[in-house]
Amino acid sequence: MTLAPTARRRQARTLGQQFVRLVTISFTLGGLAGALALTTVAVAIYHDARTDERTPSDGILVLGAAQINGRPTRAFRARLDHAFELYQQGYAPAVVLVGGTASPLEPTEAEVGAAYLAERGIPRSSLIVVPEGRDTWHSLEAARPAMEQAGLRQLLVVSDGFHLFRAKRMVEDLGFQALGSPAPNSPIRPGSPLELTYMIRELVAYLAYLAGLR
Repeated sequence: MTLAPTARRRQARTLGQQFVRLVTISFTLGGLAGALALTTVAVAIYHDARTDERTPSDGILVLGAAQINGRPTRAFRARLDHAFELYQQGYAPAVVLVGGTASPLEPTEAEVGAAYLAERGIPRSSLIVVPEGRDTWHSLEAARPAMEQAGLRQLLVVSDGFHLFRAKRMVEDLGFQALGSPAPNSPIRPGSPLELTYMIRELVAYLAYLAGLR
C-alpha cells in the first residue's frame, strides 16, 4: 500500500523530529559529561592546593619561578624556603632544582635556586641542579636522567598550591612517585581572586597537557 503525499510528509516530519530530539539529547548528555569532567578536575586542583602530603621521600623537587638579577622573586623564595624547611626536618636527603632562563645572558631559575639554598646552608652535594626547560614539562623531562641516576623514586613536589595537581601528574608520567607540598608563604594567597585566576589557568593548562600540547 502506497502512502499518500500528506502521510509521507507527516512521516518524514516525525522522523526528522525524532532525529533532532536524538541529536539534542546526545549533545546535552555530552555537555553534562564534559561539565562533570571539568568540575572533577577543578575540585582536584583545589584539593591538591590545600593538601600537604609531606612524608619521608627520596628527594624534594622544587619547581622554578622567576628570578630578578640573580635573586629569586617572592614567589620563588617561598618555594625555596619551604624546600629548605623540609630538608632541615629530614624529609629527604636531596633537593632537585629545575628551570631554565628566558635569556642566555641571565642565570637560570635552577642556578638561582641552588645558590639561594646553598647560602642558607644546604650542602652543594645535596643539590641536584638541572638548569634547563622553558616550562614545567620540559624542565621535568630534562631532570629525569639526573633524578634516575641519583636513585630518586619518590619525590616531594614543592610549588604554589594551584600548580601541584598538574605538576604531580607530569612527574608521575615520567615514571616517579609524586607527593605535593604547597609553599605556605606564597604571595598567591588561598582564596584570593589571584589564586582563582591561576586555578582557571591551570585547568586549561592541564586539558592542554592531556591533549598532548606540552
